[in-house]
Amino acid sequence: MTDQETVLVLRHQADAGPGNLAAWLDARRIPWRLVDVADGLPAPRPYRALVVLGSRESVYDPAVPWIPAERAFVREQLALGTPVFGICFGAQLLADVLGGEVHVAEDPERGWADVKTSESSALTEVIEGRWFEWHGDEIAAPPEAAVLSADRCVQAFVHGPHLGVQFHPEITADQIRAWMANDRRRRQLREAGGEPEELLVATEAGDARAGEAAARLYDAFFGMVRPSGQ
Repeated sequence: MTDQETVLVLRHQADAGPGNLAAWLDARRIPWRLVDVADGLPAPRPYRALVVLGSRESVYDPAVPWIPAERAFVREQLALGTPVFGICFGAQLLADVLGGEVHVAEDPERGWADVKTSESSALTEVIEGRWFEWHGDEIAAPPEAAVLSADRCVQAFVHGPHLGVQFHPEITADQIRAWMANDRRRRQLREAGGEPEELLVATEAGDARAGEAAARLYDAFFGMVRPSGQ
């Protein structure tokens, strides 16, 4: 497979992988490549799409050594015409590269939340719904971006072929259970007013619907993204 047929996925930490997106890509026989940012980034070249996953770090933190290189890489991918799908931190980085801003959220979101759309778009129907949130920073959308959802914060925006979502469509029940076994994440959830046990019950009850919603979102984004020549 050529790079132009391949979806490149950037991961920043072991517990924030591609989740159900990996299964969706495999089921459709779409070639994809996972890169751990800590191991270094590939040479810039056009891809079918670039997916940037979540991270515990903040886009604006000058103490994080790998952020400048990743920011430059995303900027190079935009210049090469690669569509970018940013998830949580990935959406924040995409907004930053496109001229938006990222700052500390007044009201961090942890757990399941209802996302409402604020603008009519081809993506409206697949954005609105119940999604998993886990972020302490928020986005001021870049110029010329269409903000699809901005309830408590910007939850989704599009800019040309690029999509940023503040929520986590890729997360699975197994990933959430692993997060709730982590003391740091349990503490963060409680600081945001949630309880681990209640979150796990809600996850079990809504896991199938969340996976179906994620698949519809991927269908919409990747349906607009074709390898060169198709």
